[in-house]
Parts: sequence; C-alpha cells; structure tokens
Amino acid sequence: MASGKFTATAASTEAVAANAYRTHLCIQKQNATAMAFGIGEAAVADEGIVLSKAGETLNIDGNLAGMAIYAIGNGGTMTYQEGDVKVNCL
Repeated sequence: MASGKFTATAASTEAVAANAYRTHLCIQKQNATAMAFGIGEAAVADEGIVLSKAGETLNIDGNLAGMAIYAIGNGGTMTYQEGDVKVNCL
C-alpha cells in the first residue's frame, strides 16, 4: 500500500507534506503504539485523531487531503498512500 512510510517521535512532526493536487490520502498504522494526527496543524499527543491498533486506517478526502499531515507518537509507525487505493486480484 505504501507510497511512503513514517515513524512518529515524541514531538509533532510533518509526516506527509502538503500537496494541493491530492484529493485522497489513506494512512495505515503498522504497529500498536498510539499515534495522534493533525491535519494542517501540529498534532497533540492523545488528542484529536488517534490511531492505536496495527491495521487501523485514516482516510482523508477533498481539500483536507491536500494539507500537510502532522503526527506525534513515540515510535508509532505508519504507511500512507496518495490517491485511490486499488488492489488487483487475479
């Protein structure tokens, strides 16, 4: 799924750069360390959008998908995919 990977630290950091042309963004947690996200603003630990279980996903559509995504979480890892997520089955 990944078009990128990110590991969060104890401070809010830009995880996915802004892209004015992006209309969909899918983020998936890879481990069980809690991770909080900020859309277009700094993330705050344990507040707002929080993913804590491996495999949980966050889908962002429209104008919000084009904003920078910030993450905080001491060791939380994620992958992300820009655009529609497609799976080819034979």
